[in-house]
Amino acid sequence: MKKDFLQCRSKSMYLGDTPVLLRGFGLGGWLLPEGYMWQMEGEYDRPRRMERLIESLCGTEYAAAFWERYEENYITRADIEWIASCGFNSVRLPINARRLFRFDGQSAEFVARTLKHVDDLIDWCRELGVYVILDMHAAPGGQTGQNIDDSENDQPELFIDPLFQDQLCAAWEVLAARYADEPVVAAYDLLNEPLPDFFSQYSDGVLPLYRRLIQTIRAIDPHHMIMLEGAHWATDFSVLDDMTREEAADNFALQFHRYWSAPDEESLARYQAVSNRLDIPLYLGESGENNLEWYTAMFPLCDRLNIGWSFWSYKKMNCKNSPVTLARPKGWDMLIEHINAGKTLSQEQARGIFDEFLDCISKPMYQDTVMCALTRTPPFVLPCEAFDESLIQSQRTPGAELRMSEQASLLFRDGHTGEPDYRRLKGEPQPEEENIVVRLKAGDEIGYYINIANAPASGRLLACGEAMLELSVDHMPVEGVRMDHGEYRFSIHQTGELTLSIHCLKGEIDVDQIVFE
Repeated sequence: MKKDFLQCRSKSMYLGDTPVLLRGFGLGGWLLPEGYMWQMEGEYDRPRRMERLIESLCGTEYAAAFWERYEENYITRADIEWIASCGFNSVRLPINARRLFRFDGQSAEFVARTLKHVDDLIDWCRELGVYVILDMHAAPGGQTGQNIDDSENDQPELFIDPLFQDQLCAAWEVLAARYADEPVVAAYDLLNEPLPDFFSQYSDGVLPLYRRLIQTIRAIDPHHMIMLEGAHWATDFSVLDDMTREEAADNFALQFHRYWSAPDEESLARYQAVSNRLDIPLYLGESGENNLEWYTAMFPLCDRLNIGWSFWSYKKMNCKNSPVTLARPKGWDMLIEHINAGKTLSQEQARGIFDEFLDCISKPMYQDTVMCALTRTPPFVLPCEAFDESLIQSQRTPGAELRMSEQASLLFRDGHTGEPDYRRLKGEPQPEEENIVVRLKAGDEIGYYINIANAPASGRLLACGEAMLELSVDHMPVEGVRMDHGEYRFSIHQTGELTLSIHCLKGEIDVDQIVFE
């Protein structure tokens, strides 16, 4: 095999003999927008309905011009430049088959206008050293029966009508033919999140379809990695129970998705078990839509476990928890009132609102704080329960049901017990009743992997209790630690990838957060 294509060997990805950990972003909202990304949920939650809304309000000619301008500006070379400059190496491109392909029976051909955007992205990524994962997010007929696959009838018709499977094979055939010799394409993601559990009656059709798609691709392209997702939002890999390790050795990777879960290794164990059984790499194809503190726990955890990842979603309207955002357009409230309450909206008003929307798209706002949280580069706030190393001498005290295989005492600050709730879809902070602390006693030590780009870096450890603590960086004591009203203030003078350790020498203390300014 050619060495310039990413290859899966055992549970890692390689470029030649160099290990590669894919870390990057899902470009949701570009060629497959979802209503929530426009703060427009409810009926208009998927592309075909959003297209219908704009056409009905603004006219056919305007709608066609709108989508051309939208796709031209939503993702540009500047986005890939920024992603690369922040140290990330990949993007996952959601594809809507309805817009990228023109189907005639069982055959498929590209729609030139949409194909140009895909090719532009690949060109930018080639120039900037960023990989592209081609993600069949919305297959012909729809694989989930939900908004995410642009479903027409709220049914997973890909698994109901054989014609749609023929069309999906044709789509992958022309994709493989076009990009077979393009090494910047990291992988073919065959099918996004097939079959939620309420359509599990069709689940026995997933693996046969995967095998058919693989056979179609491999007849043209022997090089590229192929990613296989589980059913039920890419969390249920029982659909791959009949796949053997020998079959999976054909440059396959296992892709799962995870939202709002406990950011601990136990929550990933079932996916690791399948990865171990098949001896193939594990890749977190979607995760995000939470607050920044959760990001500082979840994504560095994946790094530590050699699990590549793609953050979802890269860009959304008027938010603080995606890397890029855009302003809510003037008049958007009028549009929402029209949608929700039937308020009259003239064509002139509607066109003005969508023109303003396009103007907002052309003025993206890049949010460094999100990138810093993902990489633990100051400024960021790190919950103390997200430690990477521990040496615990004390017995575990019952409290939060988190990291249960480990010895450290993780306690809810208010004293209750049970599972933590991490559902913070819009980036809201954890409520006080969900605040978790780590109780350290004499002899206990915990450590955190951090990245310091510029020194000195000022930090604060928020804690409560009577104890003597020692802070160290890479086993060297931190000098000049100052105690001030429940905060330990310190400065780090080294740069690079470091380990910050907290060692309780005497007494007992509850450590809460580490804040880097």
